[in-house]
Amino acid sequence: MSKPFLTYDDQIKKLTDDKQMRIADPTYAKTILKDIGYFSLIGGYKTPFINPMTRVYQNDTSFEDILALYQFDLSLRELVFKYLCQIECKVRQLASYAFCSKHGENQNAYLNPNNYNNTKRNAADIVRLIQLLDYHANKNKEHKYVLHQRTVYHNVPLWVLVNTLTYGQISKFYALLPFQMQSSISKEWIRQAH
Repeated sequence: MSKPFLTYDDQIKKLTDDKQMRIADPTYAKTILKDIGYFSLIGGYKTPFINPMTRVYQNDTSFEDILALYQFDLSLRELVFKYLCQIECKVRQLASYAFCSKHGENQNAYLNPNNYNNTKRNAADIVRLIQLLDYHANKNKEHKYVLHQRTVYHNVPLWVLVNTLTYGQISKFYALLPFQMQSSISKEWIRQAH
C-alpha cells in the first residue's frame, strides 16, 4: 500500500504527534518543508535521530536538528564539488596536453587503439572509449565548439574534445593511457601542486 499524500500541516502533525519530534515554530517548519520537501529533508536525514525499532525520534530531537544536519551536508557537498570541479579541469588539461604532446592534434591519434595501454585486459574498454570519443568528435551536435572544429577544420583536437567528457569518462581515458604517460601526468600534477 502506498503512502498517502499529506499536506504540509499534516506532515508537521505526523512529525509531532506520531514521531514525537519537537517543532517550536510550525510556520517556520512549513516554510522549510515547502523549500526542501518532506522526503528530501526528513527521509534523508532522520537516521541518526530516530529509534529504528519504534520509528520515533529520540533524545528530544527537534526539527532544527534535522535541518542543521541537512544544511551541514549541503555545505559539505558544495565545498567538495568546488574542489572536484577544479581537479576535473586540471585532469582534463594535463591528460590532453600529455597525449597531444606525444601524438599531435589530429583526432585520428585518440581514435587509434595503439595509442593506449592496449593489452588484452584493456581491449574492450579501449574499444568503448574510442567509440565514445568518435561519437563526440564526429556525430554529437550538442556542443557548438565541437561543431565549429568539425565544420571549419575537419578535426576535433583532444584539448577541445575533453571538455565534452564527464569526470568518469576522463578518468577512464586516463586509466587506459600507457603507464609512461600516466606517470608524466602524475609528475606534472605534483610539480604544479608545489
